[in-house]
Amino acid sequence: MEFRVHPVPSTDGVTLTVEEYGAAGRAASVVFLPALGVPVAYYRPLFRAWAAAGRHVVGVELRGMPQSPVADLRRDSFGYAHLVRDDLPAVFTGSAVAGAERIALVGHSLGGQLALLSGAAGTVRPDAVVTLGTGTSSPWARRGRLARAQRAAGVRFVGAVTCSLGYWPGHRLGFAGRQPRTLMADWGYEARHGRYRLRGDRTDYEAALAALAVPTLLVAIAGDRMIPPAAVDHLAGRLPSGVDRATVDAVPDHFLWARRSPGKVVDLVDGWLTARGL
Repeated sequence: MEFRVHPVPSTDGVTLTVEEYGAAGRAASVVFLPALGVPVAYYRPLFRAWAAAGRHVVGVELRGMPQSPVADLRRDSFGYAHLVRDDLPAVFTGSAVAGAERIALVGHSLGGQLALLSGAAGTVRPDAVVTLGTGTSSPWARRGRLARAQRAAGVRFVGAVTCSLGYWPGHRLGFAGRQPRTLMADWGYEARHGRYRLRGDRTDYEAALAALAVPTLLVAIAGDRMIPPAAVDHLAGRLPSGVDRATVDAVPDHFLWARRSPGKVVDLVDGWLTARGL
């Protein structure tokens, strides 16, 4: 299935790129946010499966990734607040999304966190939020002393390297891609403290998440070692008690499900959306 590419100017001059599959119709459109360091192109099998099932899908290339480039990550550092307060509102008012009557904001891993944060803060107003393989990065969501110690050491290593170089060279170290210092500081704060505090943003996001009024579904990936069930549980405990939970038995990997068994995720999420009239 062919897709259309749209440039989206953000409020501070960065041009984002979105990929659009299908056309807006009666069913809610899906706006999809990728995981940290994963290009939107990786999810094309998922988008095509969703569009074949009748959904209008808009995949967002996050700031700093290949189709939404930032020339100098040291000089033009950005963090979660830029994505939540500048980029997502621009996407929602852009040509690919503006015609949608209803929107399900869906995110994988970091993308799910951004979906929750933006929905809770009201920077965008989706009709539903769905997270896929999203949970806390805190070591306290790991079971066992050794697992917690290893996770804590990994978080400290990321922070030390990022501070030393002025950016995170994940493209060389096998985690999260090349990322700016501010974004990794936001990631690291949640990883150390198990709560959100965004650089340059005074919003109490934990209070906002606890009062989230948008219908929300948290989907765990069975066998996901990067975000195990306890990590999803930790995040769910910071949300209202009425959020829905599900586990999908896809390829047991944090990333590969999107390419090898996207239909299982599409079926599960579509069933939940349809049950809510979306």
